Amino acid sequence: MGGTKLLIERASWTLVDQGVVSLGNFLLNVLLARTLSQEEYGEFALFLGAIFILRNIDYSLISYPLSVRLCVASDEERASLLGNTILLAATLAVVLVVVMVLGTTLLKVDNIVLPACLCYLCWQAQETSRRCLLADFLYRAAVAGDGIAFVGQSVLIGLLAWLDAISLPVTLYIMSLTFGVGAIVHASKLRFAWPDVAEARRLARDYLSIGKWSLINYWLVLARFQLFPWVLAAVAGTAATASLQAGLNIANMMNPIIMGIGNAIPQVAAHAYRTGGAIGASRAALGYVLFGLGPMLLISAVAVLMPELLLRMAYGSSSPYLAVAPALQLLAVAGVLDYVAEMISKTLLGVEAGKLASLVNVLAVGAAAVLALVFIGQLGVFGACLALLIANLVRATGAVIAIVWLIADERSRAPSRSAVAVSPAPIDKSLGAPVEQ
Repeated sequence: MGGTKLLIERASWTLVDQGVVSLGNFLLNVLLARTLSQEEYGEFALFLGAIFILRNIDYSLISYPLSVRLCVASDEERASLLGNTILLAATLAVVLVVVMVLGTTLLKVDNIVLPACLCYLCWQAQETSRRCLLADFLYRAAVAGDGIAFVGQSVLIGLLAWLDAISLPVTLYIMSLTFGVGAIVHASKLRFAWPDVAEARRLARDYLSIGKWSLINYWLVLARFQLFPWVLAAVAGTAATASLQAGLNIANMMNPIIMGIGNAIPQVAAHAYRTGGAIGASRAALGYVLFGLGPMLLISAVAVLMPELLLRMAYGSSSPYLAVAPALQLLAVAGVLDYVAEMISKTLLGVEAGKLASLVNVLAVGAAAVLALVFIGQLGVFGACLALLIANLVRATGAVIAIVWLIADERSRAPSRSAVAVSPAPIDKSLGAPVEQ
């Protein structure tokens, strides 16, 4: 009973926290979609895609390894681990901001170099401190800082839009401000030790060993997802990309669940894996997955049955984005498939089977590339959404096969390990199977 109560408490607060983040993102995108032209909003969507690509490098090499190390660290080790992690994150941020400068220069958008780099650094500070809280299951403690960062920026940008004083550079400066304040709020709830350079170097090697497959995995996820807006922009222009983003804004109502439950899965799986192997990790993760599946199906059903109503509520009765209603229905189904695939992928990462997760994503990216070329040229935005749905189905199917194979492989090897052991392996009575020491 105590385990169930803890699961419900943790899963509830991670959904609340991610709900705050996604609410802020949703409001921001709706405000900009209403204020900017289709071409300008399409450019903003592509710009955000580039930001997320860089941020996923930090997640894979810093935040994900921290999540599987902090949850099993002793109280004495945690402050040192957090301090050295912050040093590594700051060093990586300096490298990535140089990439940001080069990218904006090559794309000939020099007018936003400064606000773009500032926004990236502040966002990284906020996200790194947030991940430190989440890695230690402190989901409730993250809500205040995330509210300031994400909902706060939407309120300020909404005010400027009302005053007709909004532009892309101004938007980025406002985002920088709220991310910076959010980072300070998060950091005030953490206990850091002063970093040790030699220890940080050893930690960097450990993080690289853990995070390399996560990095590959998330680059593949981003490639699969970003493929569609970029191909759509090349084939039909940025106005079509804006229409796709308008549909995604509604479908992304499922993001608080996908990302919220996903924030808990790696450390939950890693903790259970130490005593129960892949079987125990899968069982522990399954409780969280089922907790989020009901709301996912409910949101998807509403979007499938009432797409026009949702679009009208978000963008107004005369918006050109009302035409994406059929595409929104496809995105709603694709979101449920993405949830299933992503939770299994997070479980695989939690048990350090990132290579297997990456193989699944290679298959999904290949399917997405072929489908994008087949459907987008003929069907435009609808074709992009149809291709995404089928690619997500391929990924979900592959993920299920991968986790079933991992469990079957563990079961097949368990008898041989116990037969040759010098001393009997400890028995996990809840599983009825020998456990690796």
